Amino acid sequence: MIAHLLNPPNWFTAASLFCSTTALATLLAATTPTPEDFRRACILIVFGGIFDLLDGRVARMTRRDSAFGVQLDSIADIVGFGVAPALIAWTWSLHTLGNLGLAATVLYVIAAAFRLARFNVDAADPCCVWPYAGHSRGLTSTMSGGILVTAVWVANGFLYDVLTIPPLATAALVGVLGVLMMSSIPFRHFKDFRHNRVARRWMAVSLSICLVAAVVVDPSMWFGAGAVLYLVGGLVDGLVVIAHVRRRDQVTDDG
Repeated sequence: MIAHLLNPPNWFTAASLFCSTTALATLLAATTPTPEDFRRACILIVFGGIFDLLDGRVARMTRRDSAFGVQLDSIADIVGFGVAPALIAWTWSLHTLGNLGLAATVLYVIAAAFRLARFNVDAADPCCVWPYAGHSRGLTSTMSGGILVTAVWVANGFLYDVLTIPPLATAALVGVLGVLMMSSIPFRHFKDFRHNRVARRWMAVSLSICLVAAVVVDPSMWFGAGAVLYLVGGLVDGLVVIAHVRRRDQVTDDG
């Protein structure tokens, strides 16, 4: 166990767990959470996502990847991007819907767990062939959790005195994210940007839009604009990729 504690990639995974646990503790410690409490909790989840993206890269750079690290990462993901975002949304808005809000919260966590379990099984199965290179199978739990907490962050930040988000709209967002996680719609992952010139150009355009939104509107809109662009653009891109691959396969079969 000491060897695992001293393994650098596991430090980043542990940091992600620290962020998600602290985010939940921030809300639990408050009798009536304030918008500032929600903003702080959401920012912690975003930082947890950053640490989650870094642990794999550190493992490859240091050549210290391990089976233990893979399992630890999955546990951190279900806590940080399944349980924590769902409970943040529940505490903020979904609790006002009663059983409907509870159902949306529970189903989101279940969807995240199923998404991670499917990923682990596919990764361990050498016979599993995913035809959409450069894309993940369904929306990743990390991006789903990030999108959900970003919505809560923006609602309690820039939009707080401008627009009240109905609880049903929050439940609808939670439901859509859960369905997308369990779906087989391909979503482009960030590894693809290193090899795909077109994807890099779109990434540059997207980052420019996020920067403008952060400077002109509000700092939280860096992530707000990014969440909208990734969800909508990623969904459109995935459907286009499905159509392209099916058309290519049909041409190959006809040939």
